[in-house]
Amino acid sequence: MNTKTFLSSHFPDFVKKWKRYYRKFKQVDSWYITSDYCLDDKTKNNDVMTFTIFPLIPPYVLKEDIKHYLPQDIKKFKNISETALNYIKESPYFFSMAFLIKDKNSIFKLEENKRLLDNTIERMERWPEKKKEEFIHKMKSFRNYLNRREIDVKILSDIGVTVHIMSAIIEFLLIKTNTKHILWVSDRDKITDFQDGIVHQFIRLGYSNLLKKRVPDHEVYGFIESKQYDKELFDELIRIPDYICGSLASMDFDDTDKVPEKHYNLFDRSIVDNDRICIMNIEHGEPADFLSEIKFTRSQQKLL
Repeated sequence: MNTKTFLSSHFPDFVKKWKRYYRKFKQVDSWYITSDYCLDDKTKNNDVMTFTIFPLIPPYVLKEDIKHYLPQDIKKFKNISETALNYIKESPYFFSMAFLIKDKNSIFKLEENKRLLDNTIERMERWPEKKKEEFIHKMKSFRNYLNRREIDVKILSDIGVTVHIMSAIIEFLLIKTNTKHILWVSDRDKITDFQDGIVHQFIRLGYSNLLKKRVPDHEVYGFIESKQYDKELFDELIRIPDYICGSLASMDFDDTDKVPEKHYNLFDRSIVDNDRICIMNIEHGEPADFLSEIKFTRSQQKLL
């Protein structure tokens, strides 16, 4: 079987870091992916999405640990404690990928995506009925939305980037580990609610397209819907990507004196050179399969 994946083909540094992390969890066959976003905030320097992978063990085991060291979201602290800095730097449980997104709201291309969706829906019409019904109504509704005079380009760009990232992570986990189940726990956000949660259908199409039937992928991917979201159960799991997002969104890589001290300290002491945190850039690139034209590159920021 061809074991190349999008991430392993493009990011050897990521693979090296993952292998060191995964040594401790080779018996794990199920994962959480939690995510947090800092987007379209005029007080920040960067648009950032962060995705954090945890072993899928009972969430209270993870949440109690995180709650002890990171008792609140980063925005609620004026300064970050030494304990919190050390926890982000040293905790063995999580592996994070942070994406700095350039010109985010120019990524979505309307006419190209109309054509892609038309082709996708045409192919779906030939699918077996059970599989078709699972996707096609939402796809047609989404396609009709794109015909409106006014569409939300910001959220469409957010969804496009999310689909590419999640598809690549899921492909990697399915090919490179013995993964049986993946549960996505996103911060409560319009990304997951828009058009009746259409992002999940696009993710499933996205990673299936990358897999090319190399491994069975049915009933692998699941997610927590907003109406099912238990704040007490899941907020701590999102706190790791929240801290990373907060720091990177505030970073001015050309003039670090402008960066709030708590965000710079977290970046400098806990994120840079962290074996369990990878930073990547997203920008315009070659035409892609779903929703956007994007290109992933390793971060070349001066401080990294």
